[in-house]
Amino acid sequence: MNKSEVLQFIIKARQKKIKELDLSNKGITELPDELGNFTELKSLNLSYNNITVLPQSICNLINLKKLLLTRNNITKLPVGICNLLQLEILDLSYNSFVKIPSEIGQFSNLSFFDASFCELRTLPLSLTDLIGLKTLNLEENPLVFPPQKVIKRGLYAVMHYLTLEKRKKEASRVMMQIFNMPEKIQAAFRQYIKYFNQMVSKANHKDVVFDINFINQDFYQEMDINSEVESYLYDIMQYIQEKVVAIKHTGGLDNDITSVYYESRISELKTRLSQFNSSLDDKIEDIKKIKKEIKGLHDSLED
Repeated sequence: MNKSEVLQFIIKARQKKIKELDLSNKGITELPDELGNFTELKSLNLSYNNITVLPQSICNLINLKKLLLTRNNITKLPVGICNLLQLEILDLSYNSFVKIPSEIGQFSNLSFFDASFCELRTLPLSLTDLIGLKTLNLEENPLVFPPQKVIKRGLYAVMHYLTLEKRKKEASRVMMQIFNMPEKIQAAFRQYIKYFNQMVSKANHKDVVFDINFINQDFYQEMDINSEVESYLYDIMQYIQEKVVAIKHTGGLDNDITSVYYESRISELKTRLSQFNSSLDDKIEDIKKIKKEIKGLHDSLED
């Protein structure tokens, strides 16, 4: 069947509201894009043809539960194949696949997966996300990851191996949150991390994944932090203490308990300030809290 004949076949099948479309052993080399319009389809059999490329529109068949592609010349699945979230059976056997896309891990309903007699050398770690998988066929592939001795032991051995490797990879992930780095030097910093990673990877024969997140590079400008911030805060404390004493002498405070309260708060805040070390960067959060408390205390005195 040529492309035009396939299109007519699909149109008629859709008019009859057929849910299972069998186009196997038809000598098909190319599929029409209109195939993606058949969204009611539950089963699609394209086995035993000469198909080399699947149309992108096949990703629109969101109700598809069975996809059979065995005995073709397909080298890869189209981008967006993960849209077929209802898939339960996927047969890629006897094709020229060299790689299984990591998106396969999103097929949460998949129970049968056959990728035997292909050209696979590695399996994606995301295969471990297929918790409902009951049958996995990988025979006659030049796989090196997982090694052949694992493949021969079957589904559970493969899943166990990939799970351990996934944990190792996640253990090699470094989360970096960089505070207050100006945007103009972020690119240079990323390049530095890249070079560092290359050295580490070469030494350990394994990549380290750096997840870099730049946070609030304008923080200092917003806080107005400078080298005299601690002195400035002490001046505020001194002002508040003097005002408390003045108010006490003029009878402005209701009683000694209130006076003791203000003085104790001042003493407490002074103690916290004295605990600052030389690096203000390590105390940004403390400064914010202290400034807030000082402002609140100052406002209460003004009132």
